Amino acid sequence: MLVAVLPASPKSAQETIRALLEADQLTAPVHVRAIYRDPAKAPAEFVAHGSFHAVAGDLSNAASLDLGNADTVFAITPPRYDGTDMMQWARQASENTRAAIQKAGTVKRLVLLSSMGAEQPEGTGEIMTNHIAEEILKDVVPEVVFMRCAYFMENWAPAMETVQSKHPHLSSVITPLDYEIPMDYWLKLLLCKVSVADIGKACATYIMAMDHPKSPYIVEVHGPREYTAKDVQKAFQDVAGHAVELKPVEKADLPAFFGQFLPEASVGPFVEMTRSFLPGGIIAKESGNSPSPDRMYRGRTELVDAIRRMFKRG
Repeated sequence: MLVAVLPASPKSAQETIRALLEADQLTAPVHVRAIYRDPAKAPAEFVAHGSFHAVAGDLSNAASLDLGNADTVFAITPPRYDGTDMMQWARQASENTRAAIQKAGTVKRLVLLSSMGAEQPEGTGEIMTNHIAEEILKDVVPEVVFMRCAYFMENWAPAMETVQSKHPHLSSVITPLDYEIPMDYWLKLLLCKVSVADIGKACATYIMAMDHPKSPYIVEVHGPREYTAKDVQKAFQDVAGHAVELKPVEKADLPAFFGQFLPEASVGPFVEMTRSFLPGGIIAKESGNSPSPDRMYRGRTELVDAIRRMFKRG
């Protein structure tokens, strides 16, 4: 089996490649063609593996993407925080992926990294990039799998700086802080966190699966349990070894909060995304009307373990 990973640089792609190369030692041969803008940046541990091949390709240029002879494509719509219009970039990246797959003529399966909430056609901000990708790629090959992931545990990595500051604190856009998330599909969106390592294992599982009964086939990828904002606070306290204040970011303050670290063009989509799953938001309102996934994949990495790894990596 030849699996093309497009692009190969995101952490979720790296973990998927790692899982595929580990599986290659136990199952039928799995060869990975990893597409990088600069192949020299491929991790040494991958390059040393005989089944790994790094090649040059740029998602912004369809003609540069060589998927020839690939049986399966693992695709990601990577975010861009350089001031580029997020939605336009998602369309361009997805159209180029589609064109490259069709040009190859050998691809039978596409596994697309997506997000919970991607089925909503509007009002979800940054999540709309995943909706765009799903719509463009949903019928590109006979077998399409949407891996709709919960909120990445690693998205809390920027909090390491404030947690280790003179006045340790953690900002939470989930308000009110005692907001209890019901156990229904939509309102679990943010607080069902999953580690990147588990995402990689989940994607590799469905890349190598024998078959899927329908297309597109929808898999929800969750962590081992649901977490609240206070659970995140406790996990950081356990790892840091000291008290951490939990500071709420109210809805009205979201633009200023995201504006501290995002370019202006990205602030609006992130504010809309956040408001969509809070009380009164479009995702919260649609909680009783959402479709059930075809499968649910539960990872094993606990939030405190993911945070501990973040600290070790610095």
